Amino acid sequence: MIHFIKTYLFILVPLFFMSGSDVNLYSTKTIQHKMIVHHPGEKESVTIILNQVVDENGLPMSYYMDVQSVICLEQVCKVIPVRIFWNNIGEYQKYELEKGATLEKYEDALFDSEDYVKLQGILSNKESPFKEVYIDEILTVVDEHDDESDAVSGATALELDEKDTVAGAALTCYTLWHWANGEVVKAIKEITGKSVTNSQLQDFLVEKNTTYFFIALKDLERRKNYTAPFIKRITKRVLEEESVLKSTFNYLEKAPSSTYFSALEDLFVKGEKAQKLAVIRSLQSIQQTIPNSYLDTLSNEVLKLSSFQEVSFFLDLMQSKNANSKKVVENVFPLLQSGFIKARRAYWFLKSQNLSAEQNETLNIFKIKNKSSL
Repeated sequence: MIHFIKTYLFILVPLFFMSGSDVNLYSTKTIQHKMIVHHPGEKESVTIILNQVVDENGLPMSYYMDVQSVICLEQVCKVIPVRIFWNNIGEYQKYELEKGATLEKYEDALFDSEDYVKLQGILSNKESPFKEVYIDEILTVVDEHDDESDAVSGATALELDEKDTVAGAALTCYTLWHWANGEVVKAIKEITGKSVTNSQLQDFLVEKNTTYFFIALKDLERRKNYTAPFIKRITKRVLEEESVLKSTFNYLEKAPSSTYFSALEDLFVKGEKAQKLAVIRSLQSIQQTIPNSYLDTLSNEVLKLSSFQEVSFFLDLMQSKNANSKKVVENVFPLLQSGFIKARRAYWFLKSQNLSAEQNETLNIFKIKNKSSL
């Protein structure tokens, strides 16, 4: 179903003037969501109506919202209604104007066809300079008789690259960019997550676009759903993609203890360096009690740790959570035969543990042999 949605939204290529409603070949329904959001150009939060388009199965297909083309604090601007569209994960798609309406630039100049195309590109750029710009920078008027006045932004003191704004319409670009890429995007993701079934969330977890994965994790946490089918898909994904580690561990750390410990053991045994380090950090910071037997079992993997960082962090974990474990000591001793940096770290760990007479003798031999380097 998700692939169908993507195809459908691809067909809705950016349109810059409304020539009538989009033709729906499938049964859809529009659900209105009234919410309060903050636009950085407004002094106070504003109430908006976000429209959610769902298919016959209730799966969100797209969203749209009607906004004003420009925030005009000086009341000298021509304000035009603009409809903004997003897909079902909050990615901006296009904008539309009412039939016959036109956007205006500085000194009553109108947008031309190239300006409309350019505005589409500006609104599609998630990393636009408008992301870090304050509205006061745009509203600051320069001396128009100054030869160095900002020709790109019109009568404002803001300097922008020509590719990043429509000449003479910086305020319109700023206003619409923050509507298209601001707080509404977060709201769309939350609504989509709440709207879909558990089965659809399972599909989200394997979608190539990781935004679906993050939406699913967030709502699974809200639903307190930590059942095996989801954990299996989540751990498989995190073993393949380091980019989802942080969100995955935020989710797993709120799971029941048995689920949490089982998932982390799986990730520690099967994972690469990034996954192993994430497991160690999580176990080190988690507030709940970790069974000593569990940490003993993890220590069976110590010789498979590929880097000094993994070994060092793991031994820190054992020192703080499972000190003087005979099993851990037994598993760590072979590290004395590995590369010297790892071996030295193992030596200092073992030196702080309760050892048998035979183990103390072995450690002392290592000390004598490497005295100058310890």
